[in-house]
Amino acid sequence: MSEIASNIDKNKQLAFLKNISDLENKLYEIGIESNFPDPKQKEEFKKYRQKWTSFVNTVRNNIATVLVNKLEQNEKGFEDGIKAINQEIQKINDTVGFLEILGQTIDIIENVVRLSI
Repeated sequence: MSEIASNIDKNKQLAFLKNISDLENKLYEIGIESNFPDPKQKEEFKKYRQKWTSFVNTVRNNIATVLVNKLEQNEKGFEDGIKAINQEIQKINDTVGFLEILGQTIDIIENVVRLSI
């Protein structure tokens, strides 16, 4: 089911989960079992209510799985982006280091030229 859920808009998935969760909450309202005076009906109601809860939990888990998969995909993109930024920073650091050495070399040459004059 998570394969199907991944093709459905996230907001629609969350709206669906809210709707079925709201229905589940109604099944657990105080006094609802008193609507079933026959013990057999009451037990049957409890059984179906539990099945509904399992369904809601399955949907919740499937949606969570899809969202976690999307986060993992984003994580890879972030890692790649951070690596690229770090490489660029290293290039800048290398350039700055080179320019510092070049500046020091020019200072030394300037001092040698002054001494020879």
